[in-house]
Amino acid sequence: MSETLQSSGVPETFTGGLLRGRTALVTGGGAKNGIGRAIANLFAAHGAKVAIADIDGNLANEAANTLGPDHLGLTCDIGREDDCKKAVEAVVSAFGTVDILVNNAGIGYRRQLMDIGMDEFDKIMQVNMRGTFAMTQAVIPVMREKRSGNIIFVSSTAAQRGGGVYGSSHYVASKAGMSGFARAVAREFAPVGIRANIISPNLIKTDITVDMPPEERAAIEKGVPLQRSGTPYDVAGAALFLASDLSGYVAGASIDVNGGFHIS
Repeated sequence: MSETLQSSGVPETFTGGLLRGRTALVTGGGAKNGIGRAIANLFAAHGAKVAIADIDGNLANEAANTLGPDHLGLTCDIGREDDCKKAVEAVVSAFGTVDILVNNAGIGYRRQLMDIGMDEFDKIMQVNMRGTFAMTQAVIPVMREKRSGNIIFVSSTAAQRGGGVYGSSHYVASKAGMSGFARAVAREFAPVGIRANIISPNLIKTDITVDMPPEERAAIEKGVPLQRSGTPYDVAGAALFLASDLSGYVAGASIDVNGGFHIS
């Protein structure tokens, strides 16, 4: 750190690589144009060693390889408890610990309530809610032992508004459950040095939403004060803030990354 910054009182952890010396596990990080990939890229750029977990192991490995030799790709179906445990064990084996978990993996469907079958409802909950629970439960012992850690939950504005953009009632329920669970984790584990926070994106330009009809996207963007869709790196920037010491006194909070779409 420069003498000027030292004399100004800026903490050293606020400069340079904000995540230097830390390890991160990002779920659902395989998709090339996805939020998870952007988070992994940005974390690596700030010095973290990153493990990318994805149900498609080939995508996970490809994503990790683009970051360089100090990173790891993992095949992981977060809906399977054993997969979550094995993923955490692999990260600890490779890097020695897990400092940051980003619960990003999730699925969504656009469907009217009366068109949703119980099988589809269960699938949404299996991944978005149960999977998030299982991965969090798998990583907590590692973080609790060293009395430090950081868990970020990628939820959705849909959980706040009851939908209205992408995903429908079962997706909304899963993301609302995720947000409530994140706050419970924050309350229970903050006393042992584990911070948990939420990011709530709106319409983000990813592979999932790329096929949205242009007129529908335009209508949604018209209702966004910033007059545009978000990008994966808009979300990644918020994740970097929450993962770093810049947010050292933030726990149980939700950061809206939605261009002002849900101003309350």
